Amino acid sequence: MQNGEAPLKSLRDWLDMFIAGLQQPQERRIGFGNVRHEYSDWGEGPDRTTNIAIIYEVPGGSTCQVNIAYSHGTGTFSYLDPETGARIDTQRVSDVQALARREVEGIPAKRVGALIVQVDGWIDDGMTRSDVFAQLNKLLQAEFLGGRINNKELHAAVQHAVLTAQGRAAAN
Repeated sequence: MQNGEAPLKSLRDWLDMFIAGLQQPQERRIGFGNVRHEYSDWGEGPDRTTNIAIIYEVPGGSTCQVNIAYSHGTGTFSYLDPETGARIDTQRVSDVQALARREVEGIPAKRVGALIVQVDGWIDDGMTRSDVFAQLNKLLQAEFLGGRINNKELHAAVQHAVLTAQGRAAAN
């Protein structure tokens, strides 16, 4: 292994273990949107770049992705700051690990947020409470792992649906 490969190998080893730890048991895998990662290489020699994609889904079927590029020629990782959209360039593996950890650990909250938006849409479309619950039950049993919801997400969605219905009834 060339010296310029050491940071990438270090990140790969850490990321492989980190993601694997989120895939078991099954309930945890669902709560993290069937999180997984892929590596792809572009170019050759010093112009070679490895793209690292962390991929997951939110309820409703949307696929989300975090991308990190590694330039073999410079030993630099590049990614977009999730808050500002600014490009970040670093040679420190720890910076990339912190980004990956923050983004992945935020997946459960993003999933619940997307589910709440979906419940609001159903209510706005005139669905009754029992219709909303039936749709949530379908998501609980969905075959598509990343689109399926877990019991914690179900609880949050049901609680939101009940409170929203109560609030609307009180307003009328």
